Amino acid sequence: MLSTKLLQNVPFVAGLTAIVATLTASLAPVIAADVKIEIPAIRSIQTNTPGEGKSDQVYLLVTGIAKGEAVAKQLPDGKSFKASPKEQPVDGKSAVTVWEGKLDEGQSVVLTVAAFAGGKITDDQRKAYFEKKAASDKKIEMTKPTDKDSLNKARAMLSKQNVAFYKAIGEIFPKQKGDHYVGAFDVFVINIGGTIHKRITPTGLLHGEHYGTGVKQYSKIKYTRENVLTKDENGQFYELQMEPTAENEQGLRVKMTEVEKIEGDRNVTDYLVDVTIKADGKLTTFELAGEHPGPTIVHDYWDWAE
Repeated sequence: MLSTKLLQNVPFVAGLTAIVATLTASLAPVIAADVKIEIPAIRSIQTNTPGEGKSDQVYLLVTGIAKGEAVAKQLPDGKSFKASPKEQPVDGKSAVTVWEGKLDEGQSVVLTVAAFAGGKITDDQRKAYFEKKAASDKKIEMTKPTDKDSLNKARAMLSKQNVAFYKAIGEIFPKQKGDHYVGAFDVFVINIGGTIHKRITPTGLLHGEHYGTGVKQYSKIKYTRENVLTKDENGQFYELQMEPTAENEQGLRVKMTEVEKIEGDRNVTDYLVDVTIKADGKLTTFELAGEHPGPTIVHDYWDWAE
């Protein structure tokens, strides 16, 4: 069995085949496990579309490699969800399946899930995104990590490449009123000895300051402010602060925020995306790692969860 320290540093890259083979060569048993990656909730805290009572069209673009096969799809398929603080796009009653299948010993799933809100995507934009994301992934030089330092180096390469890609997202979705890109995170799942190991890493800060109030954009694992509209059993709305993990740590929440100026006015886009991973029908738990304490609890954030 691999050590916990080693697993904590396995990089999230599409070209994992060589690394997985190296790390698992000595494991003889082939023990398959059923895996399901889901989005049980997408919460619109503040819409991308400016204006009181306005709603967004929200969708997810999923790219990467699953069991050696390329993945490039839109969720929902060819459509979008209507989203506003009082009309959540995915409300927890029915989950969106990102990926589902059986992982044999040494097999892995490495996906990037990106959220978009504002207007509807065109066929040309979707094609351009898939092509450019695949080209971006190929730029990551792979090594065969043998120690903690080389593993950290490989993980840093992926992080740097993803940041560069999403900073240039305007080449696909031109900056305009009702801008599209909201945030993204990577999901890595691997079967080692019949045990499912996983990690989720948000893209992080793309521009601005971590604790500043000016223009910025980030995807982070963190607490929300006490501003997430939630409906009680009587149908009444109240504001709630959401934690980074779901109940019993059986789910992770990625907060995606952009603060920008539109025609001189300050506009804040704020979304919260829940992620769960099931192994053989049972929800797995998440542990936060890479903590960055801030001046207050709402400024604390974590680099990844596993």
